[in-house]
Amino acid sequence: MLSDLLDLLFPRRCPACDAVADVSARFCPDCLPGVVPAPRHACPVCGAPAGHDGPVFPCVECRRRPPPFRRAAAAFLFGGSLADALARFKSGGVPDFPDAVAAPFARAVARLLAADRPPLPVHLAVAVPPDPQRLARRGFDPATLVIRAALRHLDLRLAHDVLRSGPRPRPQRDLDRDARLRALHGVFRAAPGAERRLRGRHVLLLDDVRTTGSTVAACARTLLAAGAASVRVATLALVE
Repeated sequence: MLSDLLDLLFPRRCPACDAVADVSARFCPDCLPGVVPAPRHACPVCGAPAGHDGPVFPCVECRRRPPPFRRAAAAFLFGGSLADALARFKSGGVPDFPDAVAAPFARAVARLLAADRPPLPVHLAVAVPPDPQRLARRGFDPATLVIRAALRHLDLRLAHDVLRSGPRPRPQRDLDRDARLRALHGVFRAAPGAERRLRGRHVLLLDDVRTTGSTVAACARTLLAAGAASVRVATLALVE
């Protein structure tokens, strides 16, 4: 009853446009169609949409070059209202954006973890470390705030100081996957003492948006080189 009263007195605002939002959907009716869940019918390795209704097998890219992570999944497809809301959040607005997307992100993580038979534990939940220059400019890491909100639904905690990042090469937006991987060589490293924490452990690696997959692939390789037994990847959104 108290929560209903608070919603009446202080209605939730759509994180994409600031209009009054639907209490359950968290986005307004106009923006909600632009928040597209990632298809469940997807590559069982990288999570890329299958694009058909038939049996699902690893996609051509995963068969040609298996990624270093065990499997990956996302909650949403990147674009539309979700991209607008994330951009507003990253610019310092919409402080409640993490809470708006936490539950569906957590459900995507839960499905990812349930896909392993027999199930594997999550010994460490690790966020892709932010670009230090962007972190200094913003004063906060948007991805980490979103990840923490989702992990609270799963009773998981983010492990600190496992991976570190040097400055990221720019611009990468126009580079293909191979070029991005080359540009990211040596950017990520295990933090001092991380090898002891990672040795033989199953890691859940998390980020906000996966574009070509080069960043999470570089991080997964670093984690495996430091002794991790496996890496699974979950992101809030996936760029098709």
